[in-house]
Amino acid sequence: MYRRIRAILLLILIGCIHCGAYGQKVNYQQFDNIYLGAEASVISCFLQDSEGLIWIGSNKGLFSYDGYSTQQHFTYGERNNTRIYCGIIADNTHLYLGTDNGILVYNYRTDKYEQPETDFPTDVRTMVIQGDTLWIGSLNGLYTYQLKDRKLTRFDGKHSGLSHNTIYSIIHTKENQIYVGTYNGLCRYLPESGKFESIFLPVNRGISNLFVNSLLEDTTRQCIWIGMEGYLFQYIPATGKMNAIEVFHNNSIKSLALDGDGNLLAGTDNGLYVYQNNKEPLQHIIHDSRNIQSLTNNIVWNIFSDQEHNIWLGTDYGISLSRYNSALQFVPISRITGTGDGNQFYSLFRDSKGFYWFGGTNGLLRFIHPTGNRHEAAWYRMGDKTYPLSHNRVRHIYEDKEQQLWIATDGSINRYDYATQQFIHYNIIDSTGTYNTNWAYYLFEDDSGHLWIATCLGGIFVVDKHKLMQSNGEQYVAEQNYSIHNGLSGMFINQIMPDKEGNVWVLLYNSKGLDRINPHTQQVTKLFADELSGEKSPNYLLCDADGMLWVGFHGGVMRINPKDSSHQSISFGSFNNNEILSMTSVKEHIWVSTTNGLWIIDRQTMDARQQNMTDKRFTSLLFDSKDGNIYLGGADGFAISRPEIQGLNHPERPIFLTALYINNQLMNPRTTDIPNIRYTNAIELKYDQNNLAFELSDLPYSLEEKNKFVYRLEGMDKEWNFLKSNTNRITYSNLSYGDYQLFISKVEKNGNPSEHPYILDIKILPPWYYTLWAKMLYGLLLLSLIAWTINFFRVKNRLKMERLEKEKILEQSRQKMAFFTNLSNELKTPLSRIIAPVSQLLPATEAAHEKQTLEEVQRNAMKINSLIHQVLNFNRIEDNADSLLILSRIELVSFSRSLFSVYEENPRLTFHFEANKAKIYADMDAIKLGVILDNLLSNAVKFTPDGGSVRLSLFYSQETGQLDICVSDTGTGIPQQDIPYIFQRFYQSPRSGHKAGTGIGLYLVKTYTELHGGHINGVTSEENQGTSVGLSIPVTAIEEEEMPASQTKKSLETLPVLKPIEAESQDEKFLSNIIRLIEDHLSDADLNVNALCELSGFSNKQIYRKIKQLTGMSPVEYIKSIRMKKAAMLLQQKKFTIAEVMYMVGFSNHSYFSKCFQSEFGKTPRQYLNEES
Repeated sequence: MYRRIRAILLLILIGCIHCGAYGQKVNYQQFDNIYLGAEASVISCFLQDSEGLIWIGSNKGLFSYDGYSTQQHFTYGERNNTRIYCGIIADNTHLYLGTDNGILVYNYRTDKYEQPETDFPTDVRTMVIQGDTLWIGSLNGLYTYQLKDRKLTRFDGKHSGLSHNTIYSIIHTKENQIYVGTYNGLCRYLPESGKFESIFLPVNRGISNLFVNSLLEDTTRQCIWIGMEGYLFQYIPATGKMNAIEVFHNNSIKSLALDGDGNLLAGTDNGLYVYQNNKEPLQHIIHDSRNIQSLTNNIVWNIFSDQEHNIWLGTDYGISLSRYNSALQFVPISRITGTGDGNQFYSLFRDSKGFYWFGGTNGLLRFIHPTGNRHEAAWYRMGDKTYPLSHNRVRHIYEDKEQQLWIATDGSINRYDYATQQFIHYNIIDSTGTYNTNWAYYLFEDDSGHLWIATCLGGIFVVDKHKLMQSNGEQYVAEQNYSIHNGLSGMFINQIMPDKEGNVWVLLYNSKGLDRINPHTQQVTKLFADELSGEKSPNYLLCDADGMLWVGFHGGVMRINPKDSSHQSISFGSFNNNEILSMTSVKEHIWVSTTNGLWIIDRQTMDARQQNMTDKRFTSLLFDSKDGNIYLGGADGFAISRPEIQGLNHPERPIFLTALYINNQLMNPRTTDIPNIRYTNAIELKYDQNNLAFELSDLPYSLEEKNKFVYRLEGMDKEWNFLKSNTNRITYSNLSYGDYQLFISKVEKNGNPSEHPYILDIKILPPWYYTLWAKMLYGLLLLSLIAWTINFFRVKNRLKMERLEKEKILEQSRQKMAFFTNLSNELKTPLSRIIAPVSQLLPATEAAHEKQTLEEVQRNAMKINSLIHQVLNFNRIEDNADSLLILSRIELVSFSRSLFSVYEENPRLTFHFEANKAKIYADMDAIKLGVILDNLLSNAVKFTPDGGSVRLSLFYSQETGQLDICVSDTGTGIPQQDIPYIFQRFYQSPRSGHKAGTGIGLYLVKTYTELHGGHINGVTSEENQGTSVGLSIPVTAIEEEEMPASQTKKSLETLPVLKPIEAESQDEKFLSNIIRLIEDHLSDADLNVNALCELSGFSNKQIYRKIKQLTGMSPVEYIKSIRMKKAAMLLQQKKFTIAEVMYMVGFSNHSYFSKCFQSEFGKTPRQYLNEES
């Protein structure tokens, strides 16, 4: 009986509810708490600039908050690192901040503090702007500051009528009135007199001071609210009436504000008070240590209502933000239950009696008033003594045609008994006893009064409802069971839904398509297996008032007409990975809750748009047609909305960047040259500033229309990137140098990016080695390398060809030389046998004709002999056998003259010899010098025609130490194109004609000159005019007085010996052997030291040491000495001519033989021969 009376009383209470009540739009039970840090804990003021950004004044300095994170705008240790009490937005650029250190002028576009031109007062507590006048209240008095003229004026308390010089609050009213709250009362400014009048405050005169903390104009109530220490007054300026609000007595009112619903908010030392009027109860909000979303601290210094009517509370320990939401009202479960227990709601229902039933993971909640009344609520859970339930997991709530309430749980189905307020549990099995209704997911009643029950692993049960109710809790056998054995696609049934055609549609877990059951034929048909499969597997089923089926799948919804199975699908945009959580029919629309927000679909046009009211996730929806509200169930609470929100047009909030991080360092315009990222559309960075992070915001202070974003970096990304909810940072690492564009766009209601994105131009400069100039240099170097490579291989190829040509020429030269050498050796012996007899016949022949013939034979034989020896000399050069100089001291003038005299015998030419000194003594290789002069003179004579002249010039310079030799002629000359090649071996000018020689004469000239350290001075020649060849040899001339005295004729019978030789001693034997070897090979012109070493078997060093020791001569000098003595002996016999003697003692060059002979005996061979005669 007691329970029946209780139920009746509850029904009476329901009739008293005003169903249209929607509640206040600001939730003061749940705050988003924001902390600036342990040091910056005291929040004294809030400001909002023209673009909507919130600025926060703290005990450490200035901060900003963009809806995601805070940024500090001060530098530790500087003047701006101070407590800020108040602030004012002076224009679109500057904030004026009242601090302990006076007024700070902050340019928020450049993020820099500017030095004021005026010395402002310190300890500034309040400021307001009236036109161009800034009113400043400080602990030191009241001031006005002209913003244009930069003029500061102070009001004298004694003469201006102020009740006290300590000012705590100032307001400027719509009526252009200035009210000033002082340490001792309230004053109003009288602009006519420039003075103030005091306004009477009806307080207990026992207090010492009338401390006015805060003032607030209320245009709706046409009053001014006055917050004091211990009092709150309402002043009506029109009537002058002052009303004391008794409920605030003994409260210290620190701040006042009005919320979006017109409620008065009072911040005190004892929390927040919400005051409507004297008839409504006073809401008192305080900190609750058990609730992290409660007021962060009870000391409320400042209250601020922003442009969207969000309420910001500055406390002694951070910020509490209460968001204003015109679309949603949030009701935490604790407001209904009065406990801290939670529940995730998956099924919402309002029965015909007016009860709300919200079920989920932690039982079933029943209540009457949706905004919360803990005394009306009942919570059905397992193990609860008062409100027990078979299982806490409530899947579905259903009211049948007889207004019986049924629930499907993981513990079978239950029916609610309104009389006892208890649930009756039913246990149902199939006819075979194999399957049961444990894990019941869904149920409904068909037209025949049968309950259809969908289960997990048990298939679908069909039972007679009335028989079931009469079973009195005993196990009940179902009339029908659908399973995989009679046509179902599976046994895991999520939902079943009847249509107006009498069919039952079945949605199975993780299955393709839908099953449709014909209850009359019991036939099961598989439909839409292709359309609803894979990523589009169905997961929610709904039937609207028109009988249309709505099937939710991953990313969209399909509408099915059961009459003809026609269908149409829509997608929720390419940027939303939406999973369908719940759906409900709301008048002409379908509301769809997804993992990425709420979507509203027009049932007729299939037009879908996103309604981003909050970032909360709702797992169940209910449209209550009685009160017109939509209930959205989620974790530990639910939200209440109205269908009208779908037509609301909210102002577009622009996107902007709030922070730029480069290499993980926040770019501060105060300390870097990077501009304020909020007010620039282009940045230029160095090449190593390539790790970038951007923080963006559209200032989502209100839960209403919280946007989602996509972004793309052109030059890096090909597709849009989706930014996760509640994150606002975009990061790119290791960007290469170049130009980029960052696009950031909101996701519109249709799921596509906005057509008006935010764009930031980014230029990353290349490193110096990638600059244009560097690339030009690289190009130049590359071209140079290519050119060098081409030239290298060209030169290499040319050198190869030249080397091959040279090898070919050398091989030809070697072959020619070998031929000449062999030929010379072959000609040498018979030639000597010609020369000797001819030399013998000439003196004995008296016939002129015969003598002339013999002289011609002798002359040509001598010529051939000279050519042979020239070839042999050249061969020695090639074999490096003649590459060393054999120096001896000679007199150069007479030496050259003697050689020249041989050619003077030619009667067809004129010869000229000249020297700048009479005698020039020097150490030179006489043989090689003779070859040089002989070749030059023979060429001059050869190519000079009859009547021409040949000149030999010697010029010695004492200063330079150079001997210049020049041989010139008046011959045929040398072609200019041949001159560079005449000193090359075997070279013969094509114009040499019949006068061609071996081609090695001038080569020997150049080679022997260079052996002496000299060089060819040059060749000058003109055709048919003559040729001049000059050479220069460095010599060290020896004065004549330094020469030894002339020696007398030496004995030819003895050899020079420096020390006595013991008879038959080893030395005597050695020397005798050497003399014998030399005499045996005396006629061999190739006899030299090397040949002597081979013949004797001694080494070069042994030969040199022994001969030098025994004779005082070098081996070369010793061989030459024996030759000369042998020549003198032969000449004395008068059997041989000088030429024959020359060949007999191994000489082949007449001039050299004469020189050596003269050097040995002081006279030429001819002179010697004449004297002997």
